[in-house]
Amino acid sequence: MKLKVFLAIAFLVFPVFANQQKTKKYIGYRHKGVVVNATLPNGVKHLGGGLLSDERYGVSRYEKDGKLMLWFEKVTSRNSEGVPNWVVKDVLSIGNIKRNEELLYSYSSTCKQNDKVNLDLIVKAELLPNKKGYKVLQAWKANVKNEKFETAQIKGIKCEYAAP
Repeated sequence: MKLKVFLAIAFLVFPVFANQQKTKKYIGYRHKGVVVNATLPNGVKHLGGGLLSDERYGVSRYEKDGKLMLWFEKVTSRNSEGVPNWVVKDVLSIGNIKRNEELLYSYSSTCKQNDKVNLDLIVKAELLPNKKGYKVLQAWKANVKNEKFETAQIKGIKCEYAAP
């Protein structure tokens, strides 16, 4: 019986641990800023991003092998044309996003936390078109002090629906 419990736990925990190991390899990765849908030299596709409240930092979406990630990045310098050079500080594996779900963050976000705009907030939300709103599913904060993603409480987060 103990062996069955151990195996069940191992099968649940190992994939999470393995996925964390795969995303952690990107921490410290340095790259030049790219346009949306460009692929970096390491094979990761850039899907867009935005700056945080401290504009030396940003959060960008990346995809590789069907896996969606958020990279918490810091500008290390800019070239003569103003293109930033980035270093990855932390990585958050998001998994799959359903068609009716969105990641809302940075200046393009319609989310508020306790009625205040928070540019360091990243929200995974389900679009409810019939109700013209969102259901907040998960939230994280990009903490520029420790350069890490942190889980945020979804209580008090509201995201407005902006019709296309």
